[in-house]
Amino acid sequence: MWQQAGKCKRCKRKRKNAKQELKDAQAQYESEWQQFKNDVELKISNNEKRIAEFKTEIKTASGKFRAKYEKDVIVLEQKNIELRKKLNEYKYEGKDNWEEFKSDFNREVDVVIVGLNDIFSKKD
Repeated sequence: MWQQAGKCKRCKRKRKNAKQELKDAQAQYESEWQQFKNDVELKISNNEKRIAEFKTEIKTASGKFRAKYEKDVIVLEQKNIELRKKLNEYKYEGKDNWEEFKSDFNREVDVVIVGLNDIFSKKD
């Protein structure tokens, strides 16, 4: 009987520790998610500003330049809009999926940034 009481206390302690580990992991994810979200929202906002700037400047550009890059900017603008939507709709589905999402999302953001950089370097 004494052993059963000891095991029960040990089980309670293990359950308590497991619950605390789960809470700690969730808190770590929440913190990491907020930092990630803030970082990419800043990048997406910067992309929006650059796109708006480009649209303003393109109004005075030559027809040849305008025709060539206006379509590219529209494509990049659409990708940027899709990224914001994807970010806002993301739901956590485990650590592995989170790591994959984060990696893929960063890659997609970088594609837009590089595309905008390419266009801006050619406009001068």
